[in-house]
Amino acid sequence: MTVSSSTSASSILPSTTSGSATSSGTVSSLGIGSGILTSSVVDQLVQASQLPLQSVYQSQIAALNSKISDFGTLQGLLSTLQSAVGTLATSANAGAKVVTSANSSLATATASSFAQNGSYSLEVDKLASSQQLVTGAYSSATATVGTGTLTFTTGTTTYTGGGTSGYSFTPSTSSATHSISITSSNDTLSGIRDAINNANLGLTASIIYNGSGYQLSVATNSTGASNSVQIGVTNSSGATDTSSSDLGALAFNSSAVNMTQATAASDASLKVNGIPVTSAQNTVSGVINGVVINLMQASVGNPFNLTVAPDVSGITKNVQAIVDAYNAYQSQYSTYTAYNSSTQTGGPLMGNANLQSAMSQITNILGSVVTGMSGASIHSLADIGISTDSQTGQLTFNSSTLQSVLQSNPQDVVSLFSNSGSSTDSLVSYVTGTSATQAGTYAVNVSQLATQGSLSTASGSLAATGSVTVGSTGNTLTVSVDGNSSSTITLPAGTYTPTQFAQTLQAQINADSQLQAAGAALSVSYNSSNSDLQLTSNSYGSLSQVAINSLGSGITGSGLSVATGTAGVDVAGTINGVAATGVGQTLTGATGDASAGLAVEVLGGSTGARGSVTYVVGVAQQLSSALTNMLGSNGAFTSQVTAYNSQITQINQENTDLSNRMTTLRATITAEFQAYDSMISQMNSTSSYLTQFFNAQSGSSSSSSSSSSTGHG
Repeated sequence: MTVSSSTSASSILPSTTSGSATSSGTVSSLGIGSGILTSSVVDQLVQASQLPLQSVYQSQIAALNSKISDFGTLQGLLSTLQSAVGTLATSANAGAKVVTSANSSLATATASSFAQNGSYSLEVDKLASSQQLVTGAYSSATATVGTGTLTFTTGTTTYTGGGTSGYSFTPSTSSATHSISITSSNDTLSGIRDAINNANLGLTASIIYNGSGYQLSVATNSTGASNSVQIGVTNSSGATDTSSSDLGALAFNSSAVNMTQATAASDASLKVNGIPVTSAQNTVSGVINGVVINLMQASVGNPFNLTVAPDVSGITKNVQAIVDAYNAYQSQYSTYTAYNSSTQTGGPLMGNANLQSAMSQITNILGSVVTGMSGASIHSLADIGISTDSQTGQLTFNSSTLQSVLQSNPQDVVSLFSNSGSSTDSLVSYVTGTSATQAGTYAVNVSQLATQGSLSTASGSLAATGSVTVGSTGNTLTVSVDGNSSSTITLPAGTYTPTQFAQTLQAQINADSQLQAAGAALSVSYNSSNSDLQLTSNSYGSLSQVAINSLGSGITGSGLSVATGTAGVDVAGTINGVAATGVGQTLTGATGDASAGLAVEVLGGSTGARGSVTYVVGVAQQLSSALTNMLGSNGAFTSQVTAYNSQITQINQENTDLSNRMTTLRATITAEFQAYDSMISQMNSTSSYLTQFFNAQSGSSSSSSSSSSTGHG
């Protein structure tokens, strides 16, 4: 018989990648020619062992992938809910206000969440303006003006006309004096314009062509009477230049009024509920607490109303978004976890402990009474019209209930949703809380009030009748405020009264760019009782300090010297009876205590018991924090999906192990079949031999019989 070659075990191993076993082509036999034990028989035997388990694995993986998909759907719905509650978790949104102007062409306004509801009468008498000074006309924009130094000082100008007799000026205590050198490289009209603009002094210089000549205009960028500018001019020798035929043409000071004041700097004037108010800007804040008024146009004798009210529409929309987002999640959750008694089947996620725990936490927050609101008009979501349908578990929202509460107690709505705090002491103000701060009421006790760092000159060092002289050289100093070093500060040359010197010194120090970058500033005052100067840091606490690091020899009669002042001290005390951390005027609750992270600012008053601070964590803030944890990298949802993926990995490994076992099984069966095939082949060979033998014997017998018969004959 014909012998066929044996196919290797690996070439006929069923594929496991698709979950079904397929034969790789078969041969007629596995041995040396039996023709009975073929490779297709091996395939059938291996598949009989492999396919049932593979089917189980495929079903398990499909079920797990379905659950992962279901969790992804729920995660997406919870993310929508998280976004919705996050909006109302901030007091700015939970207490949003709108302002309606009865005459928006005259004024508009915006309001913060703490603005008081009400209607206010407003009358705009005058808009604030900036100062504009102009020179005489020149023949061209490149006409030469002159050289020297321009000195700009910000302050309040009173000018009634008539030259220097109608001029007076009071320098600002918060703005420095700046100088610009005008040389032959920039002594033209356009050169001076560019030099002023490039110096970034809060001024805008421009050249105006009036039809016959060119005039230089210098305008202050800020409005308000105290934001006008005085322009001093000195020549190359340092002498005051009052001439109108050279650089002195730009003089506008008590020595020379050579520029024309086209527009005087002035404050805005208005009446609020009949009370006169002035403002340096046309954007007026602080007059009505929490309200910013934008003045558009003056109209004397034409009062109109500004009405401040809760943003009912916006807040209602945001609350409805929470209700809708929760209902969408709850509906899908119910579908995935429900049990159908008629079919006796459950949803794909029925009984999932992580889901049940998350839903329990969410519903508890939505249905709870907010801690710390016992004295408020509302305590829970039910008080603003949100309830749960006992049949479906869905939330229902009666918006008219919320709108009524917003009109009567808007601040309670803020506390219901967001984090908030209040104090029983007017000089102890709530600042903030953290995720570690527990809602509740905490007693505050102050053992030490914060102080400011200061530096004083020697008593009697600066007599009221004396004067301070600052020369044109040696007129620099360096200081440090709160540990921050200044750059070199130049004081304008001149002779000052003690009060004028204090104002100038303060302005020049606070204008230093290095101190401004560090947020450090100070105040300087003249104490006539002690005849000394007092330099006081604007900050409080142990880091608050003032020092004079260097002092030029050209500053005489001031009483100043290189010295370091006395540092301030931090506030000290307890919150909730536990020692709190004091930094500046801020006390912060101790780590590990219920008040941890609760910060209050002690603005003054006395030591001892200072009442209490109540901290409220609103529903939206509670739910936002809970959802952040649930959906975070270590949250219940991520952990559950990770567990499902781990199970899939394990099943895939089991499938791989099964494939390896089937490879071994195939090799074993193949070897056995080959042995059997060889045995059958041998038996076939023996059978053939015997057949031939017996056939040969039979033929021999027949021949003998024939011969014997012939012999007898």
